Amino acid sequence: MAVLKPFKGLRPPKELAKEIAARPYDVLSSEEARQEATKYSLLHITKPEIDFEPGIDV
Repeated sequence: MAVLKPFKGLRPPKELAKEIAARPYDVLSSEEARQEATKYSLLHITKPEIDFEPGIDV
């Protein structure tokens, strides 16, 4: 049986929250995600293909 333990969540500083937050990965195409992503955006994690040249199959 799995044992689940509570953990403390991470929250970005208020001034960076807008740059980090992202829409769900399944509502954006890769091109839309490239256009919306900022340096700190979670899109770099949920849609990693945005960091590669268009056309590269991830």
